[in-house]
Amino acid sequence: MSLRVALSDEARASLEAVRVAQDAARQRGRRQTRQARLLFATGAAAAVLLVAGLAPRVARWRNARRSIPIAALPSPRSLPPAPRAKTSAPETSVAPAPGAAPSLADSADRAPAEPPPDTAGCDVTSVRTAPWRLSPEACARAFAAAPTNAALALAVGQAEHARGHLTEGAQWAKRALALDPKAAEAYVLIARADTEDGRREEASAAYRHYLELAPRGWHHAEARRALRGAHP
Repeated sequence: MSLRVALSDEARASLEAVRVAQDAARQRGRRQTRQARLLFATGAAAAVLLVAGLAPRVARWRNARRSIPIAALPSPRSLPPAPRAKTSAPETSVAPAPGAAPSLADSADRAPAEPPPDTAGCDVTSVRTAPWRLSPEACARAFAAAPTNAALALAVGQAEHARGHLTEGAQWAKRALALDPKAAEAYVLIARADTEDGRREEASAAYRHYLELAPRGWHHAEARRALRGAHP
């Protein structure tokens, strides 16, 4: 009898524990539901306020768009043509009086402008970096058009030298020096031609002239090496 009573008490305790757990779960579910509804209501209210605030601005923008009819806008064809630049009236030339000497302005206008030399195939900027690109014939034609241009004379010498014509290159180098005594590169062409022909003293003198003009020049190492070999 006591065992049955004890079992009954344990069963009632278990049932009570189950009921308490179920009540706690229901209360927790109700609380979560209330929180979710509150968050949803807050979001909906914020959306409504945002729409209410933007609605007047959108309405004003649409009314402004509608208030300007498309037909009122000027079309490109209806725009007035751009004013043309006024051409100056042709100047009337006044004939000089008989026996009067022509003015300097008239002589300057009548004198034909000297055409620039044709440097096609003779780019003087390639003298040091790529002399093999120079054409001796083109450089000679350019020099004939400008016989006082020392750079063109040196370009002819470099072009001849690049093709193995050391004697011709040296001759053009001397012509360049006659026009510009400070053309240091010309002394290198002369020194190489003298070395090829066995004229050691003349080659050393040419290299010394080069170092005097360009002690840190493009060929200074070659000149110093040649002088050390000539005078160990």
